[in-house]
Amino acid sequence: MNTSKTKPAIEEVKLSFVGLDADKGLIDVRDLTQALEGWREYWEISTSLYLNKELSAKPLPQDARPQIKIRALKHSSFDIFTYIIIPLSLMVGYDIIKFLWKWRKALLRRHIQSKTDLISKEQALEYLIKLSDEFDISTKNTMEAVKALDLIDEALNDFVEPIDHSATTIIITNISLNESMKLTSSDKRALRSWYHLEPGLRSKGFERFSIRFIRINTETGMALISFENPDGLHKMGHEFSQIIDPNLKQPKNVYTRAFYEDTSLEVWGRMVRSKSSNKFVRWEITQSLPTEDTPLLDNTNST
Repeated sequence: MNTSKTKPAIEEVKLSFVGLDADKGLIDVRDLTQALEGWREYWEISTSLYLNKELSAKPLPQDARPQIKIRALKHSSFDIFTYIIIPLSLMVGYDIIKFLWKWRKALLRRHIQSKTDLISKEQALEYLIKLSDEFDISTKNTMEAVKALDLIDEALNDFVEPIDHSATTIIITNISLNESMKLTSSDKRALRSWYHLEPGLRSKGFERFSIRFIRINTETGMALISFENPDGLHKMGHEFSQIIDPNLKQPKNVYTRAFYEDTSLEVWGRMVRSKSSNKFVRWEITQSLPTEDTPLLDNTNST
C-alpha cells in the first residue's frame, strides 16, 4: 500500500443520540465513553478490511491508520462531530470517503441482518465473506476471517450497549456525503444479541478442540487454559474457563492428570457471554458432550 506523503482524506461524521436523557442534552459519561470506544473500534476495523482488501484482523500500518478526533459539541439531541483523517496516497478519481462509507453501511446492515435472521455464527461468517467479495476484499485465511468477524461483533456491541441507558436511537450522519444511517432500538437489540443456537439442546454451541491447563481450581471448576491450535479471537492466549464436568471432583480425573503431566486434552467447549453486555466471559469445557440429562458442575454466579 502506498503511504507516501499526500493530503489526507477527511471524513466528517456526526453521531446523534436520540431519546431518553439524550433529548435533554445529557448522557452518562461512562456510557458515552464506552460507546465512542466501540464506534472507534468499528470504524478502524472496517477501514482496515477495506483498504487492506483482505478479510483479516490485520491492522493497517501505523502511519496509514485513520485518526479519529472529536470536534466541539453542538446541542440538538446529543450530537458529537468527529473527523476521521485517513493518511493515504489516493489514486486519481478514487473517492475513498464515498467507497468507505458504502462499505461500512453494507457491513453494518449485514451484521444486523445476520443477528435478526437468527443464523449461526458459521452462516454469519459465510455472509461476511460473500459481502467482502463484493467489495474486492479477499479471504486468505479462515481463522483471520473469524477473528475479523469477532472484532466487528465486539466493536458494534460496545458501541450500542452502553447508550441504552441514555438514548433509544443512534443516527450516524456522514456530513461529507450528506448521508445518514439510523440504528433503532431493534437494531441495537440485534447487535447486542449472540448468534443463533437451537433451543432445547445442551450440546448446541459446543466445539471440539485441544487445550492445556495453566492452572485449575478443583473446588469451583475454574481454570486458565491455552489452545493447541487457536482459530479464533478468544483462543489466542491464556483464556478463563470453567470445567462443567462433575467428574472433576473425582480423584485422579482426566483434567488434573493433564494439568500435572502438562499434556494436552481433547475437550468440548463453548463460549459464555454476559447477558447484560454480550461480552465474552469465559469458556465452558467438558470431556464428554453434554445431553439434556447430563448433570453439570456450576459454582459460578450468572453473568
